[in-house]
Amino acid sequence: MLLKNLLGRKIRTLLTTLGIAIGVAAVVALGALAEGFIQGYRAIAGGSGADLLVVQEDALDIAFSAVNQDVRPVLAGFSDIAQIAEMVYTYAATDNSSFFIVYGYDPDSFAMEHFKIVDGTTLGQRGGRRVGRPLLLGRSAADDLDKHVGDSFRIGVTTYRIVGIYETGEPFEDGAAVVLLEDAQQVANKPHQVNAFLLKLRPEADQDQLRARIERRFDDLTVSRSADFADQQDMLKYVSVFTWVVSFVAVLIGGVGVMNTMLMSVFERTREIGVLRAVGWRPGRVLRMILGESFVLSLIGGGLGILLGLLGMRGLESTPAYGTFISVTLSPLLLAQGGAVALGLGLIGGGLPAWRASRLQPAEAMRYEGARTSATHHTRSSAFRNIMRQPVRTLLTVIGIGIAMMAMILLGAMGTGMMDAVTGIAVGVDAQLVGGQRDSSADVSRVDEGTVRRIAALPGVQAAEGLFMGYTTMENLPFFIIFGYQPRSMGIRGFTVIEGGELATNRQMLLGRVAAENLDKEVGQTMRLFGQAFKIVGIYETGVPFQDGGCVISLRDAQKLFGQAHKVSFVAVWVQDLDQADAIQRDIEARFPDVTLSRASEFAEGLSDLQMMKAMTWAIALMALVVGGLGMANTMVMSVFERTREIGVLRALGWSKGRILGMIVRESVVLSLLGGVVGTVVGIALGYLINLSPAVAGFMRLTYTPDLFLQAFATAFILGIVGGVYPAWRASNLQPVEALRYE
Repeated sequence: MLLKNLLGRKIRTLLTTLGIAIGVAAVVALGALAEGFIQGYRAIAGGSGADLLVVQEDALDIAFSAVNQDVRPVLAGFSDIAQIAEMVYTYAATDNSSFFIVYGYDPDSFAMEHFKIVDGTTLGQRGGRRVGRPLLLGRSAADDLDKHVGDSFRIGVTTYRIVGIYETGEPFEDGAAVVLLEDAQQVANKPHQVNAFLLKLRPEADQDQLRARIERRFDDLTVSRSADFADQQDMLKYVSVFTWVVSFVAVLIGGVGVMNTMLMSVFERTREIGVLRAVGWRPGRVLRMILGESFVLSLIGGGLGILLGLLGMRGLESTPAYGTFISVTLSPLLLAQGGAVALGLGLIGGGLPAWRASRLQPAEAMRYEGARTSATHHTRSSAFRNIMRQPVRTLLTVIGIGIAMMAMILLGAMGTGMMDAVTGIAVGVDAQLVGGQRDSSADVSRVDEGTVRRIAALPGVQAAEGLFMGYTTMENLPFFIIFGYQPRSMGIRGFTVIEGGELATNRQMLLGRVAAENLDKEVGQTMRLFGQAFKIVGIYETGVPFQDGGCVISLRDAQKLFGQAHKVSFVAVWVQDLDQADAIQRDIEARFPDVTLSRASEFAEGLSDLQMMKAMTWAIALMALVVGGLGMANTMVMSVFERTREIGVLRALGWSKGRILGMIVRESVVLSLLGGVVGTVVGIALGYLINLSPAVAGFMRLTYTPDLFLQAFATAFILGIVGGVYPAWRASNLQPVEALRYE
């Protein structure tokens, strides 16, 4: 009976099911992404067989950790440690991806036992350097990139030779590569440093006691249990929060769609429910019937959503840029989450309609005539008055579209704010050309200082300087950016000191105004970075959140903190003749193939990190808009169904098909634009509140532009047209005689 009732309105059921499915698919796919990250980090720790990991304290992520290799002899002196493995973990650019994971190990370390060779040989069985630097490639990466043993493989500007294919069973590792420790150090620009020491302990060792002893011996290091390592990575926390926020938006829109559908089902079946109540059905039975229909609808949508999520995961898995982080195996927990979301949608979406149906009195319900109006009144009605004849349905539809538009506005403002922040850094140095390491993520971009000096000596170049940028975590500031500049350099002039003095030497710090307020710091106080004390000599303000939420120290200090001796993150170039800037840029890039430059105002647009983030935000916004569009189409289809006889009267009075079609499309557009206005207002209000958060204020500022609002309302307009096309076409093709007989 429940399924029969739902199939009574096949199109409405289909549209609602699709809306639920997309919401559940988002939960499944994004949950798989977060789960892939967590599994990957657990594999780094536990898959190797290590009991403890030693990493740099306050490092935002293990990829940014830098531990000197001279720590190893000291660790070897602890009797509880049986074996020590050194690990380098970094991202690098390949021909197919800017974020390819590379591991570095000693071939004889116990950690290499985790990488099971399925083809070829191990790193330690290479035939000499003549055939190129040896590399082991994960099975997933080899399949995706169509690589085999003996093929060449580019990492950055260096070519390696694949000597073996391995499997670990972990997507994070099977989509990566393993090279010799010293080669990985070169890729990561970390000579004589590692990201972590992996410790295997003796059976009788006391882990807690050993951890305390190591941390007392090295105040700039922290020791984690393998089982706890993933939970202590700040980046994973941010990934989890992001995925759940996006999933919540998708589920919220889906829930509104279910409620809309079930309320309309109750409205149009009011007389039927009255008859059931008259023949003895109790309120509880009516409530269970409507809730049951809602649950069936949600379960069908949930099943379809899990399937769509799995297909989406498989599609991402085949993409080198994302395949490393995706696990296509649906875990029981993820399946349970998808099912819980579907059941939750059924309960929330069906709760109000079921309660309303159960409260109907038989006599009143049997007298219900629906939302009828005369054709004569209709000809004098505006589109707005027409859609307000069912205020509850209109409200729910506006809410659904509004949430989608809110997501678009917020994500667009976030992307613009991030682009503006990075552009502000480049423009702030007041150089004509800014760049970094070619094909590299901004987080790991490294250029040798010798290269910067040679650039400065080229004809037409007035000056060239390098700046360093790194990340850490501080109290109340999850992302704390550290900038390294030469004191009194040209680039540091963009940091306007509003209190105190200028940066003069090492172990001094200029603190951003936002960071100073959030950390409650003043000029003259000291502040510790990675266990080292710096004296705050000045407070600066630039107007760029990315900078004002961080600090500036000397270039040498920054290089020491992050273990990047004689390396800089970015290069700023001042030219003698602005008209020759493009020619000088081409000359520099030709002379130094590992460097890429661009105009300062265009710097952010060339960063692969920001391009990926921008693509992701728009993909999420598109998902929300698709769900909102389905809700729009659903509403307009229901509007046509309930006004079938009315439309028949209008056709009998001489209204043409085009006039009927235009009427329905106009109503759809008005409804969509109304949702767009609501979503925009809410998006701006939420953005204002987000900008007040100390964590965001020290990182970026959500920025709203006229183009963003134009895109939003153009999208709402198109959404209204697309959502109203089918209902309008159906309405315009109704035959007067058949429509007048419609019950």
